[in-house]
Amino acid sequence: MEITLKVNYVDGKSDTVTAVFADFVAFERTWNKSVMKLEREMRLTDLSWLAWHVLKFEGKTEKVFDPDWLRTVAALETVAADEPEQVDSPLEKDQPHG
Repeated sequence: MEITLKVNYVDGKSDTVTAVFADFVAFERTWNKSVMKLEREMRLTDLSWLAWHVLKFEGKTEKVFDPDWLRTVAALETVAADEPEQVDSPLEKDQPHG
């Protein structure tokens, strides 16, 4: 079980994180709520917490979830498992013909 989330910050930067089994267990322990409800009742709070939890575990934030970290977030989106993160590649751009 995993979910990949892209966090877009108010400063224009972004992070893409993948929540895994340990993050879901932490979610259940923290919120006393089954992760199975995520599929039926997807809430921004739940997804945001998962993204924050991964970032905290990876050492990418030291901010508390609410309100400090939440105030830095502009948007949050799920990324499909088979959807690669968009990265500019010189091979994808038109090359000069000569």
